[in-house]
Amino acid sequence: MSRALCFHLDLNVSDILSRGALDHMYQQGLKPVLSFLFSHPKFPLALSIPGTAVEYLANGYPEAIDVLRELVARNQIEIEGGGYYLPILPMQLPVDRSGQIEKLTACVRENFGKRPRGLSLFGSIWDPSLTITFQACGIEYVLLDESLIPGRIQRFCPVICSEQGKNVKILPVCEDLVPAKKESFQEWVSRLQQAFSSDDIANRIVCISVTGEDFYSLISRGFFDSFEIPEFELTLPSLFFKTPRRLQNVYLPAGMKPCISRWTESPYVDNPGKSTYTVYDFFNSYPQNRKLYERMMYVSMLISQCHGGDKMRKKAAQEKLWEAQCAYHFISLPSGLPAVVQKRQMAYRHLSEAEHYIRESKEFIETVTSYDYDNNGLNEYICQMEHFNAVISPVGGQVVSLNIIPSGGNYAAGLSRIKKFDGQDDTYTRGLFSEHLIEKEMRNDFFNGGSGTNLFSNITFCEKKFDAKRKEIQMEGQGVFSSLNLPVLLKKNIIVSSNGFIVQYILKNESPFPLQGIFAIEMNLAETQPRQENSQYSLELVQDGNRVPLDEKKLTLEKGASLLQLADKSGKVVFLFEPNEESGFYTEIIPFSRPVSESEIEVVTKSRTVRFFWNVDLAADRAMEKTISCTIMPSHRKL
Repeated sequence: MSRALCFHLDLNVSDILSRGALDHMYQQGLKPVLSFLFSHPKFPLALSIPGTAVEYLANGYPEAIDVLRELVARNQIEIEGGGYYLPILPMQLPVDRSGQIEKLTACVRENFGKRPRGLSLFGSIWDPSLTITFQACGIEYVLLDESLIPGRIQRFCPVICSEQGKNVKILPVCEDLVPAKKESFQEWVSRLQQAFSSDDIANRIVCISVTGEDFYSLISRGFFDSFEIPEFELTLPSLFFKTPRRLQNVYLPAGMKPCISRWTESPYVDNPGKSTYTVYDFFNSYPQNRKLYERMMYVSMLISQCHGGDKMRKKAAQEKLWEAQCAYHFISLPSGLPAVVQKRQMAYRHLSEAEHYIRESKEFIETVTSYDYDNNGLNEYICQMEHFNAVISPVGGQVVSLNIIPSGGNYAAGLSRIKKFDGQDDTYTRGLFSEHLIEKEMRNDFFNGGSGTNLFSNITFCEKKFDAKRKEIQMEGQGVFSSLNLPVLLKKNIIVSSNGFIVQYILKNESPFPLQGIFAIEMNLAETQPRQENSQYSLELVQDGNRVPLDEKKLTLEKGASLLQLADKSGKVVFLFEPNEESGFYTEIIPFSRPVSESEIEVVTKSRTVRFFWNVDLAADRAMEKTISCTIMPSHRKL
């Protein structure tokens, strides 16, 4: 009896909406593969391709669709299913999971004449709850990395996984058996035969998954020209499972490929080896990924709760949500590192468009609500306003998410510095309305790239009053100042309006000794556009009654600042920051470096930081009051 061998070609595209990326996928991946398969009719191949790529081929290369349809008809190719926009399925609500799977199933059936019976998961990111969705969608088997299969199971043995009376077959995929770049065909065959022992051949199959470019490389060097392996028979997953087989029932806990889990234990620290981390552990290690996930779940909730109204707009909102859920907006493969900032900002723009459609589908009412938005045990404040959606966190009392409607990114999604990449650590989230109280001795460091103290920027503020009708939030935080441990209190009153925020501060010295220092209010505006050589923002400051353009990357003014216009050069929005009394002013552009591959580190994004500051000289039990407003307006309005 021959041993079963299956090749799986993964044509997933890192940018599923880019014509350039899709064209590269076709020219360097699919086109040479189709030519090879058409001339080698005895070489079967399982193929995974996202729905956007199928749509692209149907519109731009209909001849490719015709060839694929012919190969499917003669059982040489099997098209796998999955999510239309290549999502991380465990992250989605069940309605979105099944919706994306059904959309791709319909696309495959329409273009190739057969519906998929199996699917592959991005990064083998698995959760047992998927079993119920898969059976409901007619999916019979799933390709998963063999590292997720319990060690007691004999290698190359498919298993069956059940959940609440539903089941799905699991076909293990072996990454270590992919032909190496300089490995000869005979060397690879020898390695394959050594890996496959001779017992229980009937219920075992070697499944090898390769990317389009890797397969193209193998074809180019003639690796498959005389493809005959003694004792092995090439097959397809559906043909293998067509023969009745008794499979061992196992429970597979949530997990993912080692290339992702290796980066999960500590941020940007490579910990190779098998682990049981899940995609949620991964998000918890990378706050910006977690922030995008929270925003995605919020918009998904808005859509699921939208009853009545304009059904076409709701459908358009759902499509934009699905586009935002593309896995490459969260994780980069094959490295397994977090996606670059520009990918996340693209997802934020899709989510803003989705929320805009929902708002248009029925009468929109501005609201400020309070609930545990990010599932950390604390209630955040979610502001649904005409021009923006914002989240105010009690941690630091700052705006941690600011999405401009209808199509802007998240202007509060700035990174924090990490010492091994950026030269120093930031110990707080760099959002908007982050406060610092520093000693005068720290002045030089604070205005030379220092991050201040954690006195107010990283403490948890307590809610004293929340008035949803007036859209007003009152909170206060306490701490100790300087080496003398002087107790201080900061009251923070935030009023949210259609045009932005007004924040009132009352800083009180609760010690019996005088307090001297510098009080600063910090704003961090993240880059929301693809990386540019120059800053995304232009600044104009009113100082001592004069309008002063600011082109400097870094500037400190001791006093006289009364109004700042910060404009997004892309034309999305203009921010006006206005303190109630003249202040000192500081601004700089902070670059952030991160790994973009296992061996390469580069500047991935920048933030524009501005600080308004005042000298503090408070006697015992005395207080000072400051107010600063942030107006958000369309870019055609100027000072």
